[in-house]
Amino acid sequence: MPKRWITHLVLLCVWLLGALLIGLGAGAPGWWISGALALWLTSTLLKLYDLDRVLDGHKARTITTTSGLWAELLARVARYKDKASVRKKKYHRLLREVRESTGALRDAGVILNAQNEIQWFNAAATRLLGLASPRDIGLRIDNLVRHPEFVEYLNDADDRVIYIPAPQVSAGRISVQVIPYSRKQRLAIFRDVTHEYRLERTRRDFVANASHELRSPLTVFGGYLDTMLEDPAVTAGWRGPIDEMQRQVDRMTRIICDLIELSRLESMDGRAAQEFIDVVAIAKGIGKDFARSSGPELRFDLAPDLALLGDETQLYSVFYNLIVNARRFTPETGHVQVTWRPSDDGAVFEVRDTGIGIPEEMIARVTERFFRVDPGRSRAAGGTGLGLAIVKHALQKHDAELTIESQLDVGSTFSCHFPHERVVSRGGTRQAAV
Repeated sequence: MPKRWITHLVLLCVWLLGALLIGLGAGAPGWWISGALALWLTSTLLKLYDLDRVLDGHKARTITTTSGLWAELLARVARYKDKASVRKKKYHRLLREVRESTGALRDAGVILNAQNEIQWFNAAATRLLGLASPRDIGLRIDNLVRHPEFVEYLNDADDRVIYIPAPQVSAGRISVQVIPYSRKQRLAIFRDVTHEYRLERTRRDFVANASHELRSPLTVFGGYLDTMLEDPAVTAGWRGPIDEMQRQVDRMTRIICDLIELSRLESMDGRAAQEFIDVVAIAKGIGKDFARSSGPELRFDLAPDLALLGDETQLYSVFYNLIVNARRFTPETGHVQVTWRPSDDGAVFEVRDTGIGIPEEMIARVTERFFRVDPGRSRAAGGTGLGLAIVKHALQKHDAELTIESQLDVGSTFSCHFPHERVVSRGGTRQAAV
């Protein structure tokens, strides 16, 4: 037991003992003890009342002692109040600094609760989204930012970044990312990317226009080179250089065609169409095309009942590029396995080869434009460096994901994971979850 309590109990005992002695001397000791207890209780109640006033923020009026239990209690309360006051000042200062710093941010920050209702937003949200306080506090943000892709994104509850038109900027764009930071709250970050969007659109337009403009002269060059090769007047010494020029024209033509395809995919808004796609027929058709050429063996394991909803041109480009890429880097003694099968979350189109493989540190970059694991070998094999970039963009349009596994000198596996929403039976009905 603390010393202050022992002292307090000793004083109580002394007080009662004194009342008892006086009562024994004057007679009626019980009344004296009762009176002493009543006085002690009254004093205690007054001190409790005063302590309660102190806790409520008033000044003490009855606690006049400078030592003992009550003085120590009052001192402890005063210390706790001082500490609370210091903490409160620090909290207000920190809150003021946070508000000032968030107010200086160029990105809009909006705090949402579990029902997507606005709890707080900074000054940038007023500029980018047109929000006003306190008018919009408590309103659902999807009632104020009504873009369909944003509404769907909120319901998906993931933290990827999407791009939507800017409500307050004509022909502008903003990026949106919603990040959960507690069990019931999320932080929505809106960033003005209008400048970057316009630069990217200018770049895409330049690449597309330049590619279209270069296609015609390359066609002319190729035509003249074909004519020269067929002309008997051309000496044997010129046939080698003309063949090389023809190969380079063909390579440039393939690059331009891939650039046009990539620009077309990048310029498309929204998701791919929902047309019925017979994956088995497309894969077998590609296999027939390669059956007439030398190269590694193509093996197929195709689920006969599975099909997709999507864009046939884009999906054909995905499957064709993956198979071509696998054959290009697989020796003739190896093989390429093409698999189309159901999975737990939809369906998978998989191309596995026994080729040269990809170093682990390069796997994340192979879908970049013009990136080559082995530049010399890729050019010699006729690669453009754009095939996997086209695959990635086309799959994104189909809500699908590309995963890559590889081991040097063993081979690589490229897997396209399609969600349930895109998977149907070849009879046209949607597949049930596996």
